[in-house]
This record gives sequence, C-alpha cells and structure tokens, in this order.
Amino acid sequence: MAKQTTVYKRCECPDQKRPKKGGCKHSWSYNYTNSKGNRTRGSVPNSVGLSEAQAQSILEDIDAGVAPRVTEARVTFETWAADWFSRRRAKETSVEKYEIAIRVHLNPRWGRERLNAIEKRHVEAWVKEIEANDEIAGSTGDGHWKVFQMIMKDALQNGKITTNPTYGVDGPYVGQSTSYVFTPEECWAIYDEFPERYRVIPMIGFACGTRQAEAFAVCEDVVDWDRQLLTVRRQVLTTKETRYKRLLVERLKTSPRLNSKVVPAPSYLLEALAEHSTRHPPRTAETVLWEHRKQIADCERGSARAYFWTPRNNLMSRNYFNDDLWKPTLLKLGIKDKDGNLPTFHDLRHTFISTCLQNGIPEHTVAAWVGDTVEEIRRTYSHLLKDHGETHGALAAGLTARPKTPSVLAVA
Repeated sequence: MAKQTTVYKRCECPDQKRPKKGGCKHSWSYNYTNSKGNRTRGSVPNSVGLSEAQAQSILEDIDAGVAPRVTEARVTFETWAADWFSRRRAKETSVEKYEIAIRVHLNPRWGRERLNAIEKRHVEAWVKEIEANDEIAGSTGDGHWKVFQMIMKDALQNGKITTNPTYGVDGPYVGQSTSYVFTPEECWAIYDEFPERYRVIPMIGFACGTRQAEAFAVCEDVVDWDRQLLTVRRQVLTTKETRYKRLLVERLKTSPRLNSKVVPAPSYLLEALAEHSTRHPPRTAETVLWEHRKQIADCERGSARAYFWTPRNNLMSRNYFNDDLWKPTLLKLGIKDKDGNLPTFHDLRHTFISTCLQNGIPEHTVAAWVGDTVEEIRRTYSHLLKDHGETHGALAAGLTARPKTPSVLAVA
C-alpha cells in the first residue's frame, strides 16, 4: 500500500462515527494509491458497526503492499446474478429453474438495484409482495426466494456486500399442498381400463410409489423376483441436457443424495410384470451411467432391457402417456378431484405414501422406500402423522405404565 489515510464514512448517518445497535450500518472507507499510481478508494473489511478507532486499528493491521479489495459500489443485482449463474454446476433441470427465476422474476424486481443498497426491510417488503400476489403459486414464490438467498449469500462470501439482507427473513409462506388420494377401487379401475400394453405403469405408481419418469424406466434387471423387491435407480429423461431425446439415465431426482431405492414389490405387480413381459418382451436400450457433476454427454454408456415402449418403438414419453393414455382413462372413469380437475400420475405416489402412513408403517421406512427425507415426509404428510396418536396412543401409553408386579428395586 503506497499511501494510506485514516478511515472515514461516506454516508450521512447522524451516528456514523459512533455506531450502535440500529444505527449506521455502512462500512468504513479509506483512500489509497494502487499499483498503477491511481488514487482510489477501499473498504475496511468487516467494519460495519465498528467505531472509528476500531476500524482504524483493522486498517493498521493490514500488511504493507497488500491492498484490500476495492469497494465495488455500483455492482447491480443483475450483474452479480449473471456471474453467480455462470458458475453453477447443478443438474441441468435445476439450472433451468435458476435461469427462469432470475429472468422472469428476480431481475425485473431487483436487476437495477445496487447490491449494497438492498436492505433487510426491502427484502421483507418483497416477501409480502410475493405472498399477496395471487398469480404466484406458493411453491413458485418459495423457489424464487431460495434462488435470491443463494445469490445474496454468494455476494457476501465474495466480498460484494458486507451483510446479507436475507438473514433473519422468513421466506414466503407455502401452504400445505393438497393431493388426490385414489381409493383402491379407483386404482384397480384405472388398471383394468388402461390400454393393455401400458396398464402396468400406473400399477407401479400405486403399488410402489414411484415417480412417473421412474416408472417409465423400469427394466428387467431391477426386479428381484425371489425377494419380491423393485430397485429404482433410473429415469427416462427428455430435457435440454439430453437434446430432448428420451434416454434411460441412471440418476434419481434426489441424486447425488440417493443413488437408488429398494421398494417391496407386491405379488400382484410381479404377476402383472411377468404377463406383460410375455406379451411384450423387454428390449435393449442404451443407458447413461451418470456421475455427479458430469454432463450427460460426458458420461459412460451401458445397456438395459426396458419394459415400456411407445408404438413408434421409442422409450415412453410423458406427453404421450399423459395426453393419449392417462387423461382419456380418467375421463372415461369420471375420476376428478373436488375442484373438477383430473388427478395426476404423481397422485398415485401420494396414494402409496398416504396408505402406508395411515396403516402404521414408520415414516422413516416410507421415506426410504420413496426416496424422500423423513423431514419431507413429515412436512408433506403431517396431517396423517397426527392420526398416529389415536392409532398407537394406547400402545405408547402402556410402555411406561406402572408394572403390575411389585418392584424388586430396593429403596435406599
């Protein structure tokens, strides 16, 4: 550092030289000459809330010849969000959600704001705006909030701001989601009415609680006929990452936290699969042996014999299944929710989870079967877990009841 002056404040806060709780929240600054001989301004690191003497003491501890990071007062949210986005290495589907959140919602609201001008009160007001906007679903608003949090945390870690305005702010309220729970009669009516070539797919949904893309990807090698188990470890993906080509990818939605999950396969499902494979023998398909933080194009390839194919000899497509098979079947059967909407395939998964919980299967067991965390199960199905008090209350109360026989413990 060629030249160093005393610290000073550039703000107009009345108590800038004697900060106190709720007072000045700006950093201390100082002027110095950089390596090119130009006079510029620097920010004293971690000086928010410090007195002038404390800030000067930090400045004096800085080694000679080493200039702290120059304060970039004009960095906007839009500029930093683009920088943050360029460094993401998440799954392609997650990156797409980040891009949409930034482009559609965050930049229009925060794009021109300077990072260091965004305060906690502004963020709190924005959260209320999200909650009051009927056009933004609770889950969508929560997704935007989480991306905003990540960007601001990254700005703090990279020295672009001195405090994170999202700390201590509760995100948008997300109400409890409502899902349709099929009755056993409805599940079997769907199976009976479904086109014969594909009727096993919805059965996998209500019998094993798989996601739709996981049911499409069931192959010959994941069925343990002797132990009556189904191992779920693949999806049929059709995304920008796959160039919109249907591919069998050995990756679950929750990867890399979970590589596979093992679910009990009921005897009726195994019988239906055996009959299906007799009428429609499985065919060999290329699989992507996905590795964490690798692009699909860079992953090794394998092969597996898939059960489900379209009439055009392609792997099953979400659009074809939903529009040509699922919706016509539900319309014919007259199955609708209370608002008159058609339930989705994902509601078969909710049906499986709800049925398991209502019949006393422990939540950690159900979580392992469906690939969710226990916390997610509790958050989504808390209304069902409350019933356990009535179901198992008497048993729990009896565990610590006074023994009927006299105690053999001696009284000291």
